[in-house]
Amino acid sequence: MNLIGTKLNSLNRKYKTILVLLNDLFLAFTCWLVFGPPMATIISNNNPNNLIELLESQLVSFFLPAFFFLSYLYFFGYYKSLIRFFDSRDSIFLCVSGSLIFGFSWAGIYILQFDLVSTDFLSIIILQGLLLSSVLYAFINISRDVAKYFLYPYSKDENASPVVIFGSGQSGQDLLNTLQNDSSKNVIAIFDESSVFKNLQINNIPIISSFNKLVELKSKYDNLQVFLAIPNMKTEQRRKIISDLETIKVAVSTVPSLTELISDQKKLTDLQELSIDDILPGARISNTTVHDADKKNFFVSGAGGSIGSEITRQLLSGNPKKVILFELSEYNLFQIERECKAIIEAKSINCEVIAILGDIRDLKNLKYIFEKFEINHVYHAAAYKHVPLVEDENNLAKAAENNILGTYNLAQVALENRVDSFVMISTDKAVRPSNIMGATKRFAEIIIQSLNDQSVVTKFSMVRFGNVINSSGSVIPLFLDQIAQGGPVTVTDKEVKRYFMTIPEASSLVLQAGEMSQGGEVFILDMGEQIKIYDLAKKLIHLSGRNYVENNNDDGIQILEVGLRPGEKMYEELLISGSEIKTSNEKIFKATEKFINQDDLIPIIENIQQCISNYDVDGILNILSKNVEGFER
Repeated sequence: MNLIGTKLNSLNRKYKTILVLLNDLFLAFTCWLVFGPPMATIISNNNPNNLIELLESQLVSFFLPAFFFLSYLYFFGYYKSLIRFFDSRDSIFLCVSGSLIFGFSWAGIYILQFDLVSTDFLSIIILQGLLLSSVLYAFINISRDVAKYFLYPYSKDENASPVVIFGSGQSGQDLLNTLQNDSSKNVIAIFDESSVFKNLQINNIPIISSFNKLVELKSKYDNLQVFLAIPNMKTEQRRKIISDLETIKVAVSTVPSLTELISDQKKLTDLQELSIDDILPGARISNTTVHDADKKNFFVSGAGGSIGSEITRQLLSGNPKKVILFELSEYNLFQIERECKAIIEAKSINCEVIAILGDIRDLKNLKYIFEKFEINHVYHAAAYKHVPLVEDENNLAKAAENNILGTYNLAQVALENRVDSFVMISTDKAVRPSNIMGATKRFAEIIIQSLNDQSVVTKFSMVRFGNVINSSGSVIPLFLDQIAQGGPVTVTDKEVKRYFMTIPEASSLVLQAGEMSQGGEVFILDMGEQIKIYDLAKKLIHLSGRNYVENNNDDGIQILEVGLRPGEKMYEELLISGSEIKTSNEKIFKATEKFINQDDLIPIIENIQQCISNYDVDGILNILSKNVEGFER
């Protein structure tokens, strides 16, 4: 059988098409012979003719319908489909309509042979035509399935990874269909807690609804993988499931989110590792609608970054008139523009998205953009923020130029053009900074506070928060890569703690803070309790299906301490003054902090600008040490 399949597969495409046409012609003839006039006449008591004579007299009523049927399927591309990937659902309309053409064209031609036709006889012929159509449709699909089975026999690798699909919905079924064509994966069960599916099957794969059954499978298959196939699952429910799976140390992957699917960034079958927002119990999602967005023009700097891109997504829900995506990275700008257009189309949003390549250090370009597009609101997310890179003396001048002078340029242009509001995205590292990045961001905050003190129209404010999960530079991709290589996983210190917040939650709260701003506020987001990076590393090891071990000699993944990097703290702070003021949102607080007045600030900025032009690193550090509380060079 394999030899025949190999021979047939080696044929030219033209000959393959001829064979399939002949197959369908034979099936049509069989249907006509058995369910049409020949057999009905033979078994009739009043039959005076033999079968050959009947066939000769009735051939026209077969060949004309067969010609119409085959021509229709050929013309509309039915014979261009590949048997290997045949799926009756993909071609159901063509196959059904082609079969109906055959059955009812036969009925019409057969009726025309008679001068007079009674009503009873007419109804019988129509029913017989419908029967011919139905049987032919079934025969055609069966023939494709049989050919697919023999020509491309399904074989599973002996070392295929055992897989459980979590979720029996449409996403789970689509994933199952894909994995069943992947010889490296062996789907052994589908998990669904609903009692409706208890003891049922999908494509001969059992559906299990008890977590104990999953534990049994883990004990049987040491390398068991679980694929989460519920992209629209609520965050709390998702984390509960992942927490349960962690206890049995099973490797977990997930299908992309609905946002990624809608924007065509990823396909359903693009399985990916878990993100920290799937893992952290304290991370929350705050959905919001931007009430002040309607028919307004927004400018988002750093629009292709982690926070900038999510702010942009959430802004679209408020029906803005225009959103200006301002980004230095061409690739990041292309990605967020494509995603925004996909969201606008999918949700029928009436908004114009304008993607502009630019640099916040380019004052002339900023002035041109603000005058042209009549900006109403600014969200400033552009910054150099990677601590080790910014800490390097070779990058320090450019970091200061971007974070300080870039912010000053953008804020000045916003002030000159009388925009309604300006919200700067800040960081917890700006509080008593131990590194250059934090010091430059705190000085940028001082600039915003000072400008607000002089502003009549524009309301300037800042929103300060800690690490956002899965942002660029996150430790998670590093941990996953180290785990994939067999370890060890490296942490700076076992006691290092960090605040964590999901990107959607942080962006949502930034937008809400911007709406409640009256000008000059330093908003602080409630980030819950700080979490040990060491504990996160252990969770990821378990959710990768591996064991955490103390010694490298044991069979598992070890976690090594490598020491704090330059400028890195053991823990982060959100307040300088130590006091906070509540707002109408329980997750947003305000802080009152000192700043430099405009008259004293301008000479300092001019001094910084001169040091940056001369690449005077010592000069920049001296200025920051004198003017940023808690920073020591």
